[in-house]
Amino acid sequence: EPGSMPMLCRTCNSRLVQAKRYFSNRILFRSMSKYTCIREPRLITFSSQIDSGNGLCDSMKLEADTLKVSFHLEKEPFTEGTDKRQHNQWFHFKLGNVKNTACELTLTKLDETSYASTWKGYWATASTDGKTWSRIKTSVDTTSNALTMHVTPSESTVWVAYFAPFTYQAHQALIASVQHARGLQGEPMADVSTVGQSLDGRDIELVTLGHGPAKVWMIARQHPGESMAEHYMQGLLNRLLDPSDAGSRALRERATLHLVPNMNPDGSFRGHLRTNAAGANLNREWGSTGDYEAPTMARSPEVYMVREKIRETGCDVFVDVHGDEGLPHIFFAGTQGIPRWSLRLMELLRVFSHAQLAASQEFQLVHGYGNEEPGAANLAICGDAIAQEFDCLAVTLEMPFKDVSRLPEPSQGWSPARCQGFGATMVEALLEVAPLLRAEFPFNNGGLGSGLAESDLSETFKHGYANPPSQELWET
Repeated sequence: EPGSMPMLCRTCNSRLVQAKRYFSNRILFRSMSKYTCIREPRLITFSSQIDSGNGLCDSMKLEADTLKVSFHLEKEPFTEGTDKRQHNQWFHFKLGNVKNTACELTLTKLDETSYASTWKGYWATASTDGKTWSRIKTSVDTTSNALTMHVTPSESTVWVAYFAPFTYQAHQALIASVQHARGLQGEPMADVSTVGQSLDGRDIELVTLGHGPAKVWMIARQHPGESMAEHYMQGLLNRLLDPSDAGSRALRERATLHLVPNMNPDGSFRGHLRTNAAGANLNREWGSTGDYEAPTMARSPEVYMVREKIRETGCDVFVDVHGDEGLPHIFFAGTQGIPRWSLRLMELLRVFSHAQLAASQEFQLVHGYGNEEPGAANLAICGDAIAQEFDCLAVTLEMPFKDVSRLPEPSQGWSPARCQGFGATMVEALLEVAPLLRAEFPFNNGGLGSGLAESDLSETFKHGYANPPSQELWET
């Protein structure tokens, strides 16, 4: 009113005017119940047009000082031949101009996601700097078929994701750091080569280091939304390329390591959970399935080219790094169902698993996918295909999207830092198993064939082992 003392905004000290209306794409910041700052309206934005972004905004409005956003996921191309569906579960987006604003973010159409049953016990992750990711309160409403996340950012921009992303830009930075790594005498420690290109024209990089006789192959991110796999590879590479690390030095002397940090750069950049640019599930492309031919340069060149390189070098041990949407555990999935499964491979798996268990408190041997019956392996799956072709130890390493039940950290859950720390422990596991990989069996190590009877072996290594149920970590 004329002559009265003006009301001031508590945030910026500007004069307040009464708010008249709200616009669907422009939201006025209300510092009081019916007033807005005269310097506003302030545009609040939702965007998934970012590296590894996915999320389509359906509505955005301010109610009782809370920003309410509803969104759904963009589906991936149809997966022919194997999965026969359109996948979606990964999300990654940013909100702009939301400092100190309570945000309620609702993901709809949960029943259309790839693993709808795994949302129970899940909390999303958010960051204001793109580096430190924290878990945010998340709830599932089965009646409305929706997942709701709550965050009040301390900065203007916040990123929200299914798991802490490892963007394509971060991947390129990793490759650059690897090729510049130098030893104590200034010598290059690793070779970076390109085995070919993806369907979208991105390079598939191979890192080779060490000069020992054991041939080690490790790949990550066949499923691009499993970003923890590349965080893991970064941690492993950081240690392998530390010239003062005695364990890494010993491993480089005993083995030649071939690492592919990102098998699926197209899916990573596009914000896919499971597939490449053509909709191929790369971990079902390592062999033909019925009339479906795989791999092919037209549909899965990433697998085709890497497989050819493996055939060129040979393989003594193979590790395929993944993430699991539902299980709050870290574990190996073995290849017990392949036709060439033997006591030798079982003993190698036992030694490798127990070495990994000794090296890490987070790893465990009880929970996993269970084991196949004899001859029941799917030879289109990477680990089974490699183990069968090369008669070698091969495992799929799984880490959680949620947290590790045996060593939980509620504020961050399973996180990039923990992935990297766990990745570094692979050095000990490989060191333990390396001398046995092509040794004559029995190994005379007190294991299978030299003191340990198959009947005395833990059930987790035997055919037909069933995974016991897991307890959820977070209330949703």
